[in-house]
Amino acid sequence: MELREHPLYSPEMIESIKKVEATRPRRAEEARRGYRFEKMSLEEADKLLHQFHPDYIMEQKRELRVGPSKGELLNHEVADIFEAHSRLAKKLDEFSEFIKQPEITTDVLVIGGGGAGNAAALMASEHGADVVIATKLRLGDANTMMAQGGIQAAVTPVDSPAIHYLDVMGGGHFKNDP
Repeated sequence: MELREHPLYSPEMIESIKKVEATRPRRAEEARRGYRFEKMSLEEADKLLHQFHPDYIMEQKRELRVGPSKGELLNHEVADIFEAHSRLAKKLDEFSEFIKQPEITTDVLVIGGGGAGNAAALMASEHGADVVIATKLRLGDANTMMAQGGIQAAVTPVDSPAIHYLDVMGGGHFKNDP
């Protein structure tokens, strides 16, 4: 099958896939002969992350200017949201009674009752915080449960970011948006 266009893949990704497909017979033969690629050293992986991963590229972050997390480094887009003016302020009269008497108060509000949300809620609770979880489904019925039967992660010696990516994309029947 000739891969030319795909609604989920950019032209650059399609070119990358073509390179993988073109070298697959050679790599399969090398694997049959016992050849194994050397793993990157921690220094090589760290250098690669700092060059290409958005969490490590400092130009894509800035310090938050307001709130309890003031001074923390965040991606520009997230910082913009936290620093934006409240949309409620324009309609304050409509909400004034609710604001004076909220139904729920909490130390920590966790949005999402999946694996990460529940882990965060448990940790906060273990440290004495009053925790509320807001989730779209029932606990134990969130997206983590649908991630191919568990949390997706590259965790074994034979895992790689490329295999992890293909597992995740395949789990979504290649309909997920990378």
